[in-house]
Amino acid sequence: MPKNLKIAVISLYALENNGVRHVATPLREAGYTVTEIYFKDWVNNRFPWPSEQEVTTLIQLLQKRQVDVVAFSVRASAFHRMAKYLTERVRHATGLPIVWGGMHPTFLPERCIAIADFIAVGEVDRAVVDFFDALERGERADDVPGFWRRDGKDIIRNDIADLVELDDVLFRDFHSTEDKFHIEGGTVSVGDPFISNPEYTLLASRGCPYWTCTFCSNTLTKPLYEGKGKKFRIRSVEHLIQELEYAKRLCTDIKVVRFDDEVFPLRKDWIAEFKEKWPARVGIPFEVLVDPRMVAIGPLRHLKEAGLRAVCMGIQASERVNQEFYNRNTTNAQIVEAQRIFRELGLESSLQVIWDDPVSEEVDKDAVFRLIMELERPFNLYMFGLTIYPNTHLARRLLREGLITERDIEGVGTHAFEQFRVDLSYPRPKADQRWLALMVLANKPFLSKAFVWKLYASERFKRDPALLTQMAQASNLAHMAGFVGKMAMRGEVTPLLLKRWVNPGSLVTM
Repeated sequence: MPKNLKIAVISLYALENNGVRHVATPLREAGYTVTEIYFKDWVNNRFPWPSEQEVTTLIQLLQKRQVDVVAFSVRASAFHRMAKYLTERVRHATGLPIVWGGMHPTFLPERCIAIADFIAVGEVDRAVVDFFDALERGERADDVPGFWRRDGKDIIRNDIADLVELDDVLFRDFHSTEDKFHIEGGTVSVGDPFISNPEYTLLASRGCPYWTCTFCSNTLTKPLYEGKGKKFRIRSVEHLIQELEYAKRLCTDIKVVRFDDEVFPLRKDWIAEFKEKWPARVGIPFEVLVDPRMVAIGPLRHLKEAGLRAVCMGIQASERVNQEFYNRNTTNAQIVEAQRIFRELGLESSLQVIWDDPVSEEVDKDAVFRLIMELERPFNLYMFGLTIYPNTHLARRLLREGLITERDIEGVGTHAFEQFRVDLSYPRPKADQRWLALMVLANKPFLSKAFVWKLYASERFKRDPALLTQMAQASNLAHMAGFVGKMAMRGEVTPLLLKRWVNPGSLVTM
């Protein structure tokens, strides 16, 4: 039965925002008129502040759609200032109640409820309909699990909702309807802005089988759900396959599927069923994220036979930093062996390193470089700036030991907006410029390792790494050209991808 309440759900700087689509599906099925708004997108590792024209366009669209409630997806703490600014502008112009959902309100509910009228804390796949049903009835939603409400200075804090069974979660809404919009500059585009993207992302699980990495947001969500259900959950293969069959009908240009699980499930019985059903009913190449502690040739060989073409794996830092600060008990030997297995199976591999952390010393950076040099080529190397999420074990320890201040924590700082992926053009101390340049050069298959070792030993580049950085930039451009060429051959290069990544003057590491 159609409902009277009209709801707008807004994504900030992410056309692929899964949270918005996960919320939109059950609300539409419950009879609500839902307006999905994808407000801007990130460009070359940057999240530029919205222009006055863009804010005005957003407000005018909300007014034109005659919405009754506005919900912002605040998926990361770095968006706090921006979400606060947009909330204040929308509230001033429209007087509408504002809801915040996403990881940031889950991390810092007290801070967020001081700004929004309502916040969603944790998973609300089912509870979101109960919440809006209460508003539809003219009630205050004071007893809906997973939602808080602010009434002046009074705050009603409900308990978190139970975790859902993943096979009960409805598929994300990818219908290209006239109630979806993308705002960029002064332009409003109608329809789902991501429906024609050749890469389809999804999760085979939620949570993490380890829950130990002190920098990870999972260390915050795990304690929230004590007694609320199984925290690491895996979807059934059949449910996963059905989603891809559904997606292929709507997203007609899918060339590759990327699983965004913290760690892709490697359970033997699950993989056996997946190997049987994926090629027969989906038949699309896919990529997964793995942990070096779980890499084994048997399961990966089965996945390769099913269509696996690439893996992504975190190195993170030196053994010392991984174990003493990140509580990530991986060894260099495990990483080396994992890369050897990837090469034996002919899988493309992308390895990730965390940079810009306050605990790595010169000996740690040297250790990471030597590990990278030891790995079998080829592989892609992605360097990420350390994002210090609020209230994590790592954030609390670094604050306690005086290694950071509150300004370094996401939500106050915005490091993720500047160096989510490490940019070689970003100003850094000379020693770090040298290390980054050497690491970028270390994985390039067209440079011999003997040559890279000579660059490593050069006293000139220790004093002034400017030329070394230029060499790294040039090698990155060459590597990226080959990478993009390969993608073009597979039909995976789009204007969106070029807009996001191609900017030779501000080149991210690869």
